[in-house]
Amino acid sequence: MGLYGKKYKVDDVSVRAFLALASAGMWGDKQTLDWKAVDWDDVFQLAKEQALVGIVSSAFDPAPSGQDLGFELQEVLSRDQRKALAKKVYSIEQRNLKMNLFIAKLFKMLENHNLHPVLHKGQGLAYDYPNPLRRSPGDVDILLKPDEYAKARDLLLPKASKVIDDGNEGSHASFFFSGNIVELHESLHISLKKSIDQEIDRLLEEMFKQKSFRTLDFEASDINLPAVNYDVVFVFCHILQHLFTGGIGLRQVYDLSRILHVYRDEIDRGFLETELKRLGLMDEWNAFATLMVNYLGAPAEDIPFFPVHTSACNNSTKWNRKAKKILSYILSTGNMGKNRDLSYRKKSPYLIKKTVTLWFIISNAVRLGSIFPKDTAMISFKGLASGLKDLAEHK
Repeated sequence: MGLYGKKYKVDDVSVRAFLALASAGMWGDKQTLDWKAVDWDDVFQLAKEQALVGIVSSAFDPAPSGQDLGFELQEVLSRDQRKALAKKVYSIEQRNLKMNLFIAKLFKMLENHNLHPVLHKGQGLAYDYPNPLRRSPGDVDILLKPDEYAKARDLLLPKASKVIDDGNEGSHASFFFSGNIVELHESLHISLKKSIDQEIDRLLEEMFKQKSFRTLDFEASDINLPAVNYDVVFVFCHILQHLFTGGIGLRQVYDLSRILHVYRDEIDRGFLETELKRLGLMDEWNAFATLMVNYLGAPAEDIPFFPVHTSACNNSTKWNRKAKKILSYILSTGNMGKNRDLSYRKKSPYLIKKTVTLWFIISNAVRLGSIFPKDTAMISFKGLASGLKDLAEHK
């Protein structure tokens, strides 16, 4: 593992096996591969790096149709490996159960103080999965109206063991509660263009004003999530934010594909197309739509605008080339960029640390620039400008 992550080739047999198992766990599709040639340690290492161990393990569950992979888990993993996998899956399921209870209590506490929290991403989207408890959990993200953010922050502050204010103008704070991290948001800015952030702000204001929510039952407590049309936009923008500022995982892309699948009959495609054009993100959508269909197994009819590109499944199209590059980038950097070795930030002298960081920004821009040149140029310019300013001020 290096500064830029691991080296994975999309066409490697272990990568293809990992994607086939993830697709089977997510959609029930059982693909035919030369399973005897698969390095199972590599497959489950990839699943671990992408936070998809629970999903990949579900590929071995009996299919309702009777269709299966053609072999049993005990045929490819040793007893110790199966025990380790079962332990990991059990841990994921128990973590989800505990987090759902935590969220129910947290929301009840906030609502008892006349606040109106909305669950964003994560645990809410897990309910769109075939087995919600198999989705690896992350942080608890909560959206609040701007005039409620400060009150919620002040309410959580004395209860948390640690607090990090790391957002723009105080609009984002992380609170640590014995194994759970709660992130409060009053905005969902993605650091690309001001016009994008302004449009997201407008959508958030509209959502709260119109009370456009969908509701889930968390341990006998009703929890609000953004209405599906808003949520698709917010989730997609979140993917782009992390893609350009550190790294994103396939789990987040599967989140998007699942919400598009589960709510395919409720999504207003006209609304989505208008918003993507206002945001200037239609090309980015096309590339990710192709990734979801061609590589992650999502049904083409569920993905808005994918059918417009009638030759999208052709490996020679520009959308497929972009999708393949995105996949390669995600695999190499790992979930949320965790495959990158950034230890130099703690152990290197100041000037070396800053020099390596600047070189990292430039090299990363080269990789992403071949996929989304305009976005990469904007985000890289901001990063370089900030880095050079810090260097000049010796921060």
